[in-house]
Amino acid sequence: MSAAFDPTQAAAILAEAWRSGALLKELPEAVRPANMAQGYDIQDSLIAQMGLSSVGWKLGIGSYAQKRDFGVGRAVAGRIPANALYRPGETVELPNAAPITVEFEIAYVLGRDILPDDAPFPLHDAVAETRVTFELVLSRFIDRRAVGWASFAADNGACQAVVLGDVIDPACIPALADSLVVCVDGVEKARALTGEDITDPLASFADLVAIARVRGMALPKGSLISTGTVSKPFNVAAPQALISAHFLGRELAIRTRVAG
Repeated sequence: MSAAFDPTQAAAILAEAWRSGALLKELPEAVRPANMAQGYDIQDSLIAQMGLSSVGWKLGIGSYAQKRDFGVGRAVAGRIPANALYRPGETVELPNAAPITVEFEIAYVLGRDILPDDAPFPLHDAVAETRVTFELVLSRFIDRRAVGWASFAADNGACQAVVLGDVIDPACIPALADSLVVCVDGVEKARALTGEDITDPLASFADLVAIARVRGMALPKGSLISTGTVSKPFNVAAPQALISAHFLGRELAIRTRVAG
């Protein structure tokens, strides 16, 4: 935890917003994180206060262009709570009618523990499986960019849901990107990012390992690491929707529905 910074009040405000579905303009200035370390302190407290168990991590702001343009240095990490992990075809109940951001991602399942004091090693040696996922991003803030990336980290990286898809051969990732089409209710909405906007999954994974090392945090065997978007992110604002990705002759689909 950052010296002389108490994250508990900010975490309590965010926890109430998570439970109620309310949207915040920003955290009060007196408890607002001033840097990424304080943002992660609040995230730790938020997860603890809500009593959530974690099955892994998700990463955002992971492309070379985003890290350069936003000045974050590393991708921004958030936990994947166990109750936010879905199977294909299930329905994600959304807490409010705010637009969700849809991202099709590459994820790794760890085949070993990674400890903060481990000597450097080739990261692909820690990967037991490579899978595809959807991440549905829904912030507790009205404008997650306006509040700054430290508050975004405090809000657990705005992770609303992660949908765990098929195991894939990592050698097929370039062909997957070439074939990828993401649809909403059967209408094409996005294809793969290109150029400097591409997220390198192993680079995002390396960012998470670096964050974990700095924070003295272990990454346990079996953890899911969703590394950042392959597809161009887009928003969906509808009472219900069928979101599907088509790639390499396969499909990953999830339904969303606004609760109530």
